[in-house]
Amino acid sequence: MNKTILFLCFLFATISFKSYSQNKQDTIAILLLPSPKHYTNYSVGLTNPIYRDFATSPLFYSGLGLHLNLAWLRNHDEKERIFEMGMGISAQTASTPQSSLIQPNQLAGFANFGMRYQRLWKLQAWSKQGSNFKIGGAIRSTQNVRGNPSLENNAMGMENFTNLMGAVQWRKDFVRREVKTIDLKLFKLNFKPAYRQLRLAFNFGVLNFNYRPGYAYTYDSEINGTETGAVEWAFANYQWSLNGYRFNTEVEFIKFLSNGNARSISYVWEAAHAPGKFEDFQMASHQLRYTIYFNRKN
Repeated sequence: MNKTILFLCFLFATISFKSYSQNKQDTIAILLLPSPKHYTNYSVGLTNPIYRDFATSPLFYSGLGLHLNLAWLRNHDEKERIFEMGMGISAQTASTPQSSLIQPNQLAGFANFGMRYQRLWKLQAWSKQGSNFKIGGAIRSTQNVRGNPSLENNAMGMENFTNLMGAVQWRKDFVRREVKTIDLKLFKLNFKPAYRQLRLAFNFGVLNFNYRPGYAYTYDSEINGTETGAVEWAFANYQWSLNGYRFNTEVEFIKFLSNGNARSISYVWEAAHAPGKFEDFQMASHQLRYTIYFNRKN
């Protein structure tokens, strides 16, 4: 009786493995077709923003926080477009020199809200079998909101970065179409069919706009009863400038699943510099993201 049960279990496991392998092979074949793929992406990650604002303080502020992202991706072998929105929030501390007189232990808050629209086209000369190189452009806009009670009248700071950017991207496929078995004498290792992808992306600012105050963040604008709105008052002394730079780099490793969905882990680095009209603002961030791709058209 026991031998019969063991045999049935072994037979069931073998059939299930073969069935899964066949399904995986079919999915890989579909994903490798040059037809459009539509995904909705949900990302969560840790972020380490660093900034320095000469309008309020020459100190660097650094901290740790959470970043959330939502994106709609249409990926085709010949072209690609993506629209994404994200927000991050973190607690910051100032990097200060050692001193027995100054004890700045105040925490600062930092939040940003951003969006990006990007389109890419395949560059045939630089693309090969299993790899895809695309170039294009992107529009990226980020709104920062900062709070630091220790700066008193300059406690709140806001700035906007809006950039027209050039974009390059390279994807490399790693495909195992059949079950691979390695015999180690004592036991065997079976590797199922798999489809993985490495993606490298780089954005660089071509036209870099920033919306910053004329000199400092002191909110001393006139308040005229109910005629002065909160937004109007907050941005009363702000001016648009066309200067500075912005860069963005992504390294992502994607693993596709048997149902056509995917998941990935990625590292995102960004840097921006906005001279504004009078005082500079410098910012950089490091992000480690986990993303789930939901295939909207299997």
